[in-house]
Amino acid sequence: MAGLAWAITGSGVFLEESLQVIKALRDRGFSVTVFVSRAGEEVLGMYGLTSRLESIVKGGYPNEVVYEREEGFSYPRAGRVYKGVYRLLVVSPATLNTVSKIVNGIADSLVSNLASHFIKAGLPVFIVPSDLTETISVIPLAVERELCSKCPGCVAADVCPTGALRRDPFFKVKVSLLLCTQCGLCVRACPFNAIRMNVEIKVKPNPYYLAIIRRLNDIPRVKVLDHPSRVLDEIKEIEGAG
Repeated sequence: MAGLAWAITGSGVFLEESLQVIKALRDRGFSVTVFVSRAGEEVLGMYGLTSRLESIVKGGYPNEVVYEREEGFSYPRAGRVYKGVYRLLVVSPATLNTVSKIVNGIADSLVSNLASHFIKAGLPVFIVPSDLTETISVIPLAVERELCSKCPGCVAADVCPTGALRRDPFFKVKVSLLLCTQCGLCVRACPFNAIRMNVEIKVKPNPYYLAIIRRLNDIPRVKVLDHPSRVLDEIKEIEGAG
């Protein structure tokens, strides 16, 4: 039985939900290859989800995580589409950058290239844009500047094992999300409770960008979904039709 290809791009919106659906698919016995863009890999790291994703997916061929940095500029593993390895593609979360490339036929990244092969092969492509509806996005680590005091030494920065927090003479403390592993040591160390993890913010869709997303509907066998969980319904429908 052909497996599924799942592509993750660089958005924190729907990232956790996407991993939940991937796990549900693996638990049901589906083979899943997850293709991760360069930005997607960075965002997975920021949220501390890389190891979890790899643990969910690991198994026999073709269950694996394929990172864009491993694929050069020709993306050879995207060619599996023509060998019948996959029955469909899910792109979730799909950033506006990736959506824009797909609607304009640009295939110069791992995910947009993968999508182009599925479209050429006439296979179903389900896309969950991160900018389709009003969503709650989560900032992995933030400093509440009004609470941050000019301590003679930043205890939080001192305990950070990766250098994600570092002292700065002007900013008091600077944050590098690319280095953060979500260990939480800084949160517990700060005496002023100025450091917060997983800060929620509301993000509203822009009409201009919605118009770009709607153009996906013009591509044969491409379907836009408003939430990763809808993928399970679509697969059930496909299996029922088969």
